[in-house]
Amino acid sequence: MMNERYQWWQEKLADYFLVPQDGPLVLFVDDDELRKIAPGLEDPADDLAQVVRDASSHAPGDYFGRIETVRQEWERGNRESPPPVLPVLALTVLAATRMRSDGQALSTNYYRRLAESIEPGASASRVTQLKAEVDGSAFLDVVDMWCAFDNWIGEQAGRVGVSTIRTHDRLTRIGYPRSQALLTRNDRAELTRFFAALAISEYGLPDEQSMLKAIEVWTSASSNRLGHTFMEALHDADTKGLIAAVVLACAAAWDGQVITRDGRRRISIRLGVDLEDWTATWLFRVQDEAAETITLSRLEPGGGPVTLTVNPPSRYYAVDAAPDVTFERLAQGFRLRGTEYAAEFPKSDVLIFARDPDTGAWSSTSGVTPHDTHLIAATGGESRAVSRVLDAAAEGGWTTRKQGATPLLPGFVLFEGVRFADDSALQNALRAEPGLRALGIAPTLVPRARFVRGLPLDRDLAPNHYLLGGEPDLLLPTEEEPRMVLLSLGGKEDIVPANGFPFEVRRWPCPEGATEVVVEGQRLSFALLEESVVDAPPKGTATLGWDENGSLGAITATTKVIGAVVPSTFTADSIVCRRGRDETWLLLEGGATQRLVEPSPPTFTNAVGFTFQPAYFEAPAPPQARWLAQRCGADWHLSSLVPGTPQEVRASFDVLGTWARNAEPSGPAFWRIQLGLANG
Repeated sequence: MMNERYQWWQEKLADYFLVPQDGPLVLFVDDDELRKIAPGLEDPADDLAQVVRDASSHAPGDYFGRIETVRQEWERGNRESPPPVLPVLALTVLAATRMRSDGQALSTNYYRRLAESIEPGASASRVTQLKAEVDGSAFLDVVDMWCAFDNWIGEQAGRVGVSTIRTHDRLTRIGYPRSQALLTRNDRAELTRFFAALAISEYGLPDEQSMLKAIEVWTSASSNRLGHTFMEALHDADTKGLIAAVVLACAAAWDGQVITRDGRRRISIRLGVDLEDWTATWLFRVQDEAAETITLSRLEPGGGPVTLTVNPPSRYYAVDAAPDVTFERLAQGFRLRGTEYAAEFPKSDVLIFARDPDTGAWSSTSGVTPHDTHLIAATGGESRAVSRVLDAAAEGGWTTRKQGATPLLPGFVLFEGVRFADDSALQNALRAEPGLRALGIAPTLVPRARFVRGLPLDRDLAPNHYLLGGEPDLLLPTEEEPRMVLLSLGGKEDIVPANGFPFEVRRWPCPEGATEVVVEGQRLSFALLEESVVDAPPKGTATLGWDENGSLGAITATTKVIGAVVPSTFTADSIVCRRGRDETWLLLEGGATQRLVEPSPPTFTNAVGFTFQPAYFEAPAPPQARWLAQRCGADWHLSSLVPGTPQEVRASFDVLGTWARNAEPSGPAFWRIQLGLANG
C-alpha cells in the first residue's frame, strides 16, 4: 500500500487526465503542466519526485520494484480505478520533456534526465549512480506499468479517450514515455487543422509512412509549426517514426472537429470583399453539426455580443454586430470567444482572395490556386515585393486597384486580375522573394495527394467516379520548395514536379474502369465511366419550370414550360438582379411598385458534388418598369431600366415613398431632385 502523499498524486493525475472525452488521451507532463495539475504547491515537480523516491525500493536493478508489486496486486483486483502507477509514469514523461542538449548530456540520454528528475539538485556523482539504478532491467518494471495503463485505457471503451501510448522499434523502452512527451495540448489542438487538411473524414487514415510525410509537408509552413519538442523529434531519425505512430493514433481518435488551443470549436473567419459595392465584411464559415445560433464576445470592453445565425443555403452565418474591418484587425488578427466556440482570423500582411460562389464576390483563402484569377491585398511593407513577383511571374493584365479617398482596405495595396499559369516563372520569382512564401504568395501546400476538378459522376454512390474523357487533375504533396516525385498511374511511371500546380491526368489517357495512382507510398484510385450507373435523373433535374408570366420556380400544376428553350413568347423583358440584397423592387410608371422575391439557388449541380450559388438572378420586368431598386442596409441601389438612358444611383432617401408621389403632379420633379442630391 502506498502512502497518503503518493495516493494524493495518483488522484490528482487521474482527475486531470482521465476525464470523459472522445478524442486522444495523451499523458503530457512538463513543468508548466504540473503547475496546472497542482497549483497549490510551490514546486510540484520536486514534490512529485519526492513521492516517487519514497515509494521506490532504491535497490540497483529493482528501483521501481515496490511500485510494480503494488501494480501486480491491483491487476488481480477489480481494476475499476486506473493502475496505481500514474506518479511514476508522469515523472518518466517529465524527464522526456526535459531532454535538451546542454553540454552535460546529449538529448538522447534519457536515463540521465530521469535521474535528474527523480533527485533534483543531486550532485553529478549521485546523478551518475542513480542513472545506473534506473537504467537497464530496472526500467522494465516501468515498461510493464505503461503496458498496464494502456490496457486499462482500452478496457474503458473510450470513456477516457483513446490511448496514444506507443513504443518504437529502436526506442523499445523509453519510447513509451517519449510518445507522451511529443504533443502538448496546444499541439493536439493545432493537429485538428492538419487532420482537416488531410481530409481524413473523406479519404480515411493513411499508413504511418504517408502520415509522416504529410506531417513533414504540413509543418514546413511557418503558420503550421508545432511545439519545439515535436519539431525536434520530427527531424530526429530515432524519433520521427514515433511521431508518425502518435499522430496516427490521434488521427484515429479525431472526432472531425477543428478546435482552438483552449478547446473551443474553431470557426474560421474569412474576409469578404465586393469591388462593385466597395464593401469589406467578415465571413464566418458554418461548422458541421454546429448550433443554429452562436453568441461570441465582442473585442471592445463592455461591447455587446456578436451573434451568428445559420442562414441556409449560404455556407456563411448571418452576423449581427460584427466588428469593423480595420487595418489593425487585418494585420494583427483577432479572436472572438464564446462558451463553446471561438472564431479566429489570423494576422495577415498579405491576403489572397478567390471568387466565392456563395457571395458572388471575393473571399480570402489560404494561398494561390494556379490558373485561377485572384485579388491580392498587401500591406505597404510587402506590396513592393508582391509587385515584383507579379511582374516576373503573373500573366499580363493584372492592375493595381486605386482605392481613392475612401479606401476599401486601409493600409493595403490591392492587386486585381492576378493569375499564375507558369510554374517555373512563379518558383523563380519566389526564390528572389523567399519571405512571400510564408505569406501565401505561393500554391497552397498539399500534405496529401488528392483529386481535383474533372467531371464527377455518381458521388452519392462512391467517390472518385468520373465521366470518360473528364479525368480529374491530381494535386501532389508539396513542400515550400518544388521537388520531383515518382508518380505511378495505371502502372505507368514517371518523375513529375510537385510544385502546387495540378498534374493533368489526361496527359496519360486512361481506359474505362478503375485506375490506381501511387505517389510516395500513398495509393489512390479513380474510375472512368461512359455514363452514370444510376437510371434516375440527376438530383435536382425536372424540378424547375416557367409559369405563364415567365417566372422561374419550382414545378407546380400551373407550370407551362419545363426544361426547354422557348422563343420569345413572354410579354415581359428579363432583367438581372444582384443576389443578397435585403429587398428588391421594380418601380413602375405612375408611382406603382412591384416586389421581386429572390429565387432559391439551382439544385441540379448537387448531383455532381457541389452547390452553385450564382451572384445574380433573373426576373421578368413589365414594360411599365422604370427603375430596379435594391436595398442593402440603409442604402438603395437604383438602376434605370429606360432604354437608352443607363444610370446607376446609390441613395439613402425613402425610395419607395418618394416614388409613390409620382402619382401626384409634382411627384416626377421631386423624384429628379432627390436623384440629383444623391448623385451630388
